[in-house]
Amino acid sequence: MKAIISIEQFPIKFIFVLIMITELKNKISLTQTLIDEAFNPKDTINYNLTLQISVDDILVCVNDKSKNKFIAFEQFQFQHAFNFELMDALLDEVIKESKLVKNKYALVNCIIVNNLATLVPSPLFEDDRKKMYLKFNTNLQGDELVMVNDIKNLNTKNVFALPFSIKSKTDFLYSNVQYSHYASILIDNLLAQNKNQRTKKVYVHVQQSHFEVIVIEANNLLFYNTFNHHSPEDLIYYLLFVFEQLQLNPEKEEVYLLGEIEKTSPIYTTLLKYIRTLKLSERNDGADYSYQLQSLPKHSYFTLFNA
Repeated sequence: MKAIISIEQFPIKFIFVLIMITELKNKISLTQTLIDEAFNPKDTINYNLTLQISVDDILVCVNDKSKNKFIAFEQFQFQHAFNFELMDALLDEVIKESKLVKNKYALVNCIIVNNLATLVPSPLFEDDRKKMYLKFNTNLQGDELVMVNDIKNLNTKNVFALPFSIKSKTDFLYSNVQYSHYASILIDNLLAQNKNQRTKKVYVHVQQSHFEVIVIEANNLLFYNTFNHHSPEDLIYYLLFVFEQLQLNPEKEEVYLLGEIEKTSPIYTTLLKYIRTLKLSERNDGADYSYQLQSLPKHSYFTLFNA
């Protein structure tokens, strides 16, 4: 005899998540796919894979390590995921739809995009206190693993939370996963770009639901923070607040833009009303790109291609 289970026996949170998963499955869209004809699904053991996971999207790229050349890219966008609780189910859907993810690779880089991270100077860092450092600045849910990246160009540790569900999923798929926080890649690469510079530079890294402000002078990180935004007005409000706190002049300082922003976007046109000089920055191109991937703007997907 089969047991009959009524809906009242399930916790309300479980029912809510189940409903959200069902709705979100219909809101996953493959917005970009660029795969070079040189990509061979039977030869992926000689490629490196990078996954960048956020509540807005999952980005995928493949590098042919023998040529140090990016040969494939996919972007899956989500609508209203809001948090990482749903990511396990969303990742399952991406695996089904992706032409890249389900293969075996020489190395897999998994980049986590969240605001559960904090910077600690290396001389002050103690490994057995890493969770304490993180809890001091963030609100942990209790089911995260605390990970650490080295920011080599800053002699600093980035302590961040990795959702357990994501780690178990990716560890099941692959046997050779390296985990990074996107801020580690962003800060380290911008410092590397400016190691021989003496002028102060302001960078704004724009993503769908958040953005980062990074201020660098020579080899020093003067400021880093991430802010949520729902409109161009949100972004300019927080950016001008940073300018005020650091005593920067929007009429004189050049602002370098990275990420998901174009000159025709509302964010860009709003920024122009308050910042005199805007420039689109570029990725650190330490690798080649196949013909198909060269169509991607050089200021976009900074952390994905610099991992």
